[in-house]
Amino acid sequence: MKPTDQFDLFAQELEDERKIGRADRRLKSFAECATAIDRLFQDALQATGPSAFDEFIEFARRLSNLSVYNAMLVRLQRPGAAAVATEKKWNDKRREVKPGAIPIVVLRPFGPVSFLYEVSDTDGPPLPGEHNNPFVTYGEMDEIEWAKAVKHHQKESKVRIEEMNFGTMLAGNARNLQAVPSRYPKSAQAEAPEWLIQINKNHSVPTRYATLAHELGHIFCGHCGADPSGRWPDRSKLPYPVREAEAEAVSYLVCARRELDVASSEYLRGLIKDIDLRQVSLYAIFEAANRIEGKTK
Repeated sequence: MKPTDQFDLFAQELEDERKIGRADRRLKSFAECATAIDRLFQDALQATGPSAFDEFIEFARRLSNLSVYNAMLVRLQRPGAAAVATEKKWNDKRREVKPGAIPIVVLRPFGPVSFLYEVSDTDGPPLPGEHNNPFVTYGEMDEIEWAKAVKHHQKESKVRIEEMNFGTMLAGNARNLQAVPSRYPKSAQAEAPEWLIQINKNHSVPTRYATLAHELGHIFCGHCGADPSGRWPDRSKLPYPVREAEAEAVSYLVCARRELDVASSEYLRGLIKDIDLRQVSLYAIFEAANRIEGKTK
């Protein structure tokens, strides 16, 4: 064999090894990303039930300016994102990225990564249709009142309330912590939180309060499971639209009594027309509203 032939063979072997290495890295990367996205989906299924599937598909459809894969990367980093774009594109729409905003990392064609920002990361003129967001609530409520409400329910309702960097279209969520192994020492477990509520910190104070009322409505109506003290039963097996209608009715009632203008009345009417009203409990709704107002022990 000629030296040049030996060199060509050696070079080919090196190239084959490089290809195998690249393939292994791609497979490893795919496995890691697939695990992360599938875990996210399973967590959503556990928290919200079968409706999570529709939500994932709708999320990928809504962000049609991105590849489906990048849309899921956005979903991993910023649940509830309504609109995302580069800083330059936001500037083209006369919106400025807020100082300290955390970018969303996605893959760029023929390059490493791109940095995107969600609409809640920007300031500027409203986008078309922005006023149609069903979660927005208007009225007079300041940070002091909000802090008092959070403190009250963390103490009296044994709820841990966290403010999260969610996208515009995700207001919040609630879940049961009783099945989760406690991180508190036995001496402190009697005071440990039994429920977790996460709320979008990018929303206004009135909107955050409406979200808190909605998620407390889920808890107090038994949608997240029974109360350990027996104050309400487990009603978690109700159909999702029924649970959502009851929680939204609680939020609407509490906010209206505080003279807050809740934009979700249309959302509530849309839910009610598609459910069996015989499954709705007015008692559960009124009792939950009383608990939120602090009028029931």
